[in-house]
Amino acid sequence: MFSCGLTSAGLGGYEGRMAFVSRIVEGVSILDLEGEIDLYKSPELRAEIGKLIIRKEKAVAINFLRVTYIDSSGLATVIDAFQKIRGYGGKLALFSLAKSVRSVFEVARLDKFFPIYDEEPAVVASFK
Repeated sequence: MFSCGLTSAGLGGYEGRMAFVSRIVEGVSILDLEGEIDLYKSPELRAEIGKLIIRKEKAVAINFLRVTYIDSSGLATVIDAFQKIRGYGGKLALFSLAKSVRSVFEVARLDKFFPIYDEEPAVVASFK
């Protein structure tokens, strides 16, 4: 049903690094994030999403369940990924945003730009 690859420090890894888990659920590449997405950690996220872009994954979902903070550089990274994925005909969706993280997307009016879902089953179903 899914494959799992652990990168960076892994979930629960040492402080100062973002944690990522990539997996596939029903044909959707899901990137689970953990930690803060800020100026210092956005390059790690950009590199991780870049792996999906290089493979030209058509259905990509980013899980924000364990993301506690995002700043403008994090938003820029997600916007860049959305544009690149859309550029080759793929789709990107976000899900499980904490209230504080979702409010950042709302203030920037990006909730109108990105498909945002509450839970994983809904985002997976959206790609069918």
